[in-house]
Amino acid sequence: MTHETKIITLKFNDNSMNTIIKNYNLQIKKFQKIESNASMDEIHDKRVILRRIFPILAAFKINPSKVKNGEKAFKLFGKLRDIQVQILKLESTDQTPEILEYLAALRDGEHELKEKVHKFCKKKELEFPTIKKKFKFNKSRIIEKTGKSLTKLIDRIQSRSIDDAEDIHKIRIEFKKFRYKVEILSYIENIDESKLEMLKIYQDKLGEIQDYEVLINGIKKYCKKRKTDYTEMTELFEHDQNTLIENFDNQIELFIAVCKDVLVFNKQVESSEVVVPVTENKELLQDQPVIDINGEGSTDEQVGKIIDSLVTKNKKAVKNTKTVVIEENKVSEKNNPDSLNISKPDIKQKRVIKNAVPLDSDQKDLN
Repeated sequence: MTHETKIITLKFNDNSMNTIIKNYNLQIKKFQKIESNASMDEIHDKRVILRRIFPILAAFKINPSKVKNGEKAFKLFGKLRDIQVQILKLESTDQTPEILEYLAALRDGEHELKEKVHKFCKKKELEFPTIKKKFKFNKSRIIEKTGKSLTKLIDRIQSRSIDDAEDIHKIRIEFKKFRYKVEILSYIENIDESKLEMLKIYQDKLGEIQDYEVLINGIKKYCKKRKTDYTEMTELFEHDQNTLIENFDNQIELFIAVCKDVLVFNKQVESSEVVVPVTENKELLQDQPVIDINGEGSTDEQVGKIIDSLVTKNKKAVKNTKTVVIEENKVSEKNNPDSLNISKPDIKQKRVIKNAVPLDSDQKDLN
């Protein structure tokens, strides 16, 4: 499969750095306002804020380790979150005696970890570094790194088939890196809200697959310690997980197109020319339905409408490779297939979207 690339001349105004710093400080205030009750939502919110803060610091060449106790907190919150997600899933399924026994063990573990979180928050308060204007800030570097992050994501997807949760997890890691870089861009560039919401929806779905993996591995570990068989306990969860993996695999071309389209900005900004991979297949993404971000209608219904619209409009793969230089509303095209280092291995026919099926369920990104 070939890829298309646009070289976009980006112009930042003088407020770009101030906008990013303002959003960084806003994230810190949000973190500090969250109570330390260690509820599932609070743990989720704290982890998400830390994930947003770390890339911002990196953009200013500040090591995330400068957040005092930040990495320790992130790991501790992660352990508690894994237990809470398992409890949530088990509470919504048929509870056999074996499930109830494991659920009781999880609740004991949750209680212990909550105590650790309370003590940690009291004794080791997180301290965030101050970003001052004197810090070196390479504006074009953010765009370039986001483009490279997308390239790595696409390479990871196309380097091998999607067969199991491990493959999904590796894609998810690269996708999260890309998404949080895009979020920084959204502070200084007018990226359409519907595009950002689509990224969140996909991250939620990939996160749900990983949640099943955490649960399945947790059950297996518990049963092995007790020297009991786990097959019947994990069978239903493995079936649900495989269904989600298959649905994502069927949508892989759409997923790539959505990621590329995020880097097609609504207006131009000031800096050096930066190469970013975007879809040239305009029909694939034009006139897509507006995503309701105010909570009306289910997310799955919204995704379904978008997928149906996109698949109806265009089922053909991109055929040509071009470089388009955009500068001051003047567009010129050049033949330059080597302008971006994107590997181009063949994609299996099963990945071509024929009848895309919207992914099931909607859940917060707890990762």
